Amino acid sequence: MSELRHSLDSVLLETHVLQDTDPDLDRLLVDGFAVVGESWGAELRLDSVAQVDEAVDALRERVAAAEQAGLAVRELHPADAAAIAALDAASWADVPSTPATTHSPTTEAEARAWAGRGRRGFGAFDGDRLVGLCVGAGGDNDFIVVAATHRGRGLGAAVVAAWMLAAIEAGERAFTVGGAAENVRSLALVRSVGFRVTERWLSLQRP
Repeated sequence: MSELRHSLDSVLLETHVLQDTDPDLDRLLVDGFAVVGESWGAELRLDSVAQVDEAVDALRERVAAAEQAGLAVRELHPADAAAIAALDAASWADVPSTPATTHSPTTEAEARAWAGRGRRGFGAFDGDRLVGLCVGAGGDNDFIVVAATHRGRGLGAAVVAAWMLAAIEAGERAFTVGGAAENVRSLALVRSVGFRVTERWLSLQRP
């Protein structure tokens, strides 16, 4: 156990995650660290009634497009926990990650506990099959997953839009999301619904 603890401590001590504007970045690079991953943070703020109205119209169009394609988009409930866990486990294996951007697939127990922890999930269904999922708390997005068979159809944007519409209705006016830079699909998705990248994070380790 002590050897394992030492090994874990060594990994933690040899990994640094900092913004690309951090003054310590150059020092770490000179000291022999290398960039092993890049992550981003993005935000969307609705600062006026006009911006809220414009955003709501655009988000409703995203949901409507998925529904016109034959999919059902709705809020998820504890009864959907098994489907949530199955989609997350099947979809996350091929999603890029970094030391700063990781995700452990959601368990059924965790999905059933979302409501009690202030989290809301929205999903897209192809018949009885859950094929897209977005979950967050307030205006902070936790994660988005889409089944491999349904990517490239605007489905991710539809579930993000459904989540955002519910949050706006609940009074949220500021939204945040993040991901790995290598995950170009995710970045394109959030940009398509109005987010802008506001920060970049670098993960550094010794070679």
